[in-house]
Amino acid sequence: MYSKTIAIPSLEAAKKFVNITNRYSDATMKITSGYYVIDPRSIMGILSLDLNKPFQFEACDNVPSELISEISQFEVAKN
Repeated sequence: MYSKTIAIPSLEAAKKFVNITNRYSDATMKITSGYYVIDPRSIMGILSLDLNKPFQFEACDNVPSELISEISQFEVAKN
């Protein structure tokens, strides 16, 4: 299982993130924010969340290294 805290601060970032995750249809993924669980392939799902807060991205099964590499740009830096 792969899990990272990510930030999607704008509509443009949300579009880019959804385009990336849609290329990996074999991977099981989800975004959690509080009590909400969202499909990361859904632009409407992502935009329904508060984009000012970070989210938890999780992927199970068949997590391609390319996916991890591409979404690393959305990772929140740890202090």
